[in-house]
Amino acid sequence: MKSVLFVCVENACRSQLAEAISNTFYGDSLQASSAGSRPAKKVNPKAISSLLRMGIHIEYDEPKDVKIFEDKHFDYVVTMGCGDKCPHIPGAKMFDWQIPDPKLMSDDDFDAIRDLIDFKIQSELIPDA
Repeated sequence: MKSVLFVCVENACRSQLAEAISNTFYGDSLQASSAGSRPAKKVNPKAISSLLRMGIHIEYDEPKDVKIFEDKHFDYVVTMGCGDKCPHIPGAKMFDWQIPDPKLMSDDDFDAIRDLIDFKIQSELIPDA
């Protein structure tokens, strides 16, 4: 099983979506965590709603600081396109996905970002997806 750390600034939208999708749909081959360099106080309600529309419930997840993962091993570290600084993780393959921040988008556009994240997980992180 591969491990991945998804990172964005607030750990409230994109990285939370990626963690929840990975662990729910691809948990047999990928163990995901997420964090932010300046974590928000709570997960964006639009992210919670968007995931619910996929059948995923994360209401009680809280944004986490990337510093808590500095001494952990990950196979992959994925930044979500926000120019975020990540902890140095020896041996981790780095990706920068350049995903637009959906926090001010309509529900339909937010869901399109969610679906883009799901596609990128399948196409870049899951072998033989």
